[in-house]
Amino acid sequence: MNQIGLVGRLVREIELKEVGEDKVVINNTLAVAKRVKKENGPQADFIPIVAWGQVAKLMQLYCEKGHMVGLTGRMQSRSYVNKDEETIFIVEMVVEEVHFLQNKKIETAVG
Repeated sequence: MNQIGLVGRLVREIELKEVGEDKVVINNTLAVAKRVKKENGPQADFIPIVAWGQVAKLMQLYCEKGHMVGLTGRMQSRSYVNKDEETIFIVEMVVEEVHFLQNKKIETAVG
């Protein structure tokens, strides 16, 4: 079974990318607080996340950097070869559901 649920804060602004005909994706990082605190203050794990399609669109509409969200999905691993011919391995969470734990961002309409 491959299921994961995380609650944390988004590290960057949401940037929706088109990656083909009618396909959109976001890539971000979720800062998940650790239970154990160090003397320097709270610590966090930084988990790479990816969301596709409607979930990506919803996150782009309703989330901002620093927002607290609950995410459910699965883990995946992949690799690619970079420009220096090195193989890069990535483990990331594929988001299947998002739970908004903060109010919708407020936008001011003019006119």
